[in-house]
Amino acid sequence: MGERRKQILKCAVKVFARSNYKSTLVADIAAEAGIAEATVYKYFGKKETIFLEILEHISKRVIKVWEEEYRKSDDILELIRNMDLSYYRRMIKHPDELKLQFQAISEVDNQMVADRLRKDHEYYLGFFVKILNKGIEEGVIRKDLDVTTIAWMLSGLGLVTNIAHLLKFDEEFDENTIKKISEQLIELIRA
Repeated sequence: MGERRKQILKCAVKVFARSNYKSTLVADIAAEAGIAEATVYKYFGKKETIFLEILEHISKRVIKVWEEEYRKSDDILELIRNMDLSYYRRMIKHPDELKLQFQAISEVDNQMVADRLRKDHEYYLGFFVKILNKGIEEGVIRKDLDVTTIAWMLSGLGLVTNIAHLLKFDEEFDENTIKKISEQLIELIRA
C-alpha cells in the first residue's frame, strides 16, 4: 500500500472516530490529511471504499495477532488466555479503530458493510472453533462441548470488552478482569 493511501486511511480513522460514518464527508478526511478532496477520490473513489478498507485492515490486524499467538503456542488453554489479553491490549492501544467497528454495526443496512462484518466474524468464529477442536484432540478441552457455542462466547467476550472500554468502565473492567473471565471460561471447557 502506498504512503499516500496509508496517510488517507489513518486520517479517515481519526475523522470517523470523532463523528460517524454518515456525517463524515470526504472533504473532512481530506482536510485532516492536508490534501485536496480530489486526491482522496483519486485513491479511493468514494467514502464507502475508505470505510470498508479500514474495517478490513482492522480485522486483518486482529487475525494476524491471533495467528501469531497460535503459531507460537504449545498449550491451547494458554493460547485462549493470550488471545483474550492481546485483543484487550490492542483495543486499548487503538481506541479509534474500536469506535469504527461499532459504527460499522450501525451501518449494517449498507450491504457492503454488513458483508464485511459478517465475513470478519465468520473468520473469528471459525478460528475459535479450530482452536477448540485442537484442544479436544489434545485432550485438554472437554469432548462434550458444543464448540460453536463456546466460539460464540469467546467472540462475545470481545464485544463485551469493547463495550466496557467505550463506556469508560476502565476501573471495573481492566486487564485483571479479562484474566478472570478467561480463567472462568477455561474452567468451563477444561477436560
